[in-house]
Amino acid sequence: MAIDRSVPLVRANGLGPLPAVLEQRAGERALWSTFEQEGLPVAVLGAPQTPVPLGSMIAVFERCARLLGDRTFGVDVGFEMAKAWGYGVWGMYGAAAPTLGQAIERYCRTFRAHAVSGRLELVQRGVHQVWRCVGPPFSLPAIQHADHLIGPMILIAREYLGSRWTPKWIEVSYPRDADAHLLEDRLQIPIRYGHGGTGLAFAAEDLLAPRVRGPAKGSDVVTLREVVADLVLSRASEPARSVSAIVALRLLDGQTDIDGTARMAGASVRHLQRMLGQEGYTYREVIDAARRARALSLLRESERPILEVAMLLGYEDHASFSRAFRRWMGCTPSEFRAAHGAGREPLIGAPEGPEEASAAEAGFGS
Repeated sequence: MAIDRSVPLVRANGLGPLPAVLEQRAGERALWSTFEQEGLPVAVLGAPQTPVPLGSMIAVFERCARLLGDRTFGVDVGFEMAKAWGYGVWGMYGAAAPTLGQAIERYCRTFRAHAVSGRLELVQRGVHQVWRCVGPPFSLPAIQHADHLIGPMILIAREYLGSRWTPKWIEVSYPRDADAHLLEDRLQIPIRYGHGGTGLAFAAEDLLAPRVRGPAKGSDVVTLREVVADLVLSRASEPARSVSAIVALRLLDGQTDIDGTARMAGASVRHLQRMLGQEGYTYREVIDAARRARALSLLRESERPILEVAMLLGYEDHASFSRAFRRWMGCTPSEFRAAHGAGREPLIGAPEGPEEASAAEAGFGS
């Protein structure tokens, strides 16, 4: 049997308003500490399309709930999330469907634009249909993360069925816990525990309902082509794809050590190196591709000093970064910025070699 060597990834926008809610209730220091303890750079909050390990996101939800002593933290965050289009292009594409059934079909079919693991599906339950999210198996508790999916799914349905609509029942993946009554009191909807995912039960006729009002401005022009073009790290083979995503995430804090990457991937350093080696990669090559892509982005799109760019990429000094950049591009960072910086037309015939393809295949666009 083939072994899945990928690390489950999801877009950072799946955190929704969690950071704002935590900061409001516990303060900015608690927010920074929570993210730091899970190895997530706070800078990811400004880059919502960044892939993050699903395990890290789940752990952040659980840590927040424990810190606040709030069993309903996850579901409260979910209901505070922006409606479907809060999930970027993918969310807007589904929200623009003319009927609820078509919206659900769109979300199910294109789920990998939001996450590279798990699935959305519509399953039969007698005369009812259950729309549910099924994630990969995790050994760690995932109650709060599972609960936070309830709100967005209900909000999407209410775009078609009206603001007072509630599902026939809710299904969750975990067994009933000692404090589940708090969730039941909060929702006032029957909950069925220990099912295969988090889902809502609909009457068959609900799926035929048209939109109650027009979609959000701009969401009706999103096409399937745009959604597919935005797939999470779709080109590289595993485990290079997953590892490269984690490397890019950690680079937001200038972190490049293999130990931290291995911890976030849930593997030992030796196992991570072995998996990469089996696909013809070394960790140094993955780091190199990620640094190169982020360097190009920072030099093109920002006016940060070159030394600051070097520090952000984990280099100890300007000279080390310049040597690496000249190896990548055949010019210095300053020369590249002069030719390609913000407001300048790109040069025809800019250097492109094997590392350019490597960065693209690793999922790092500039």
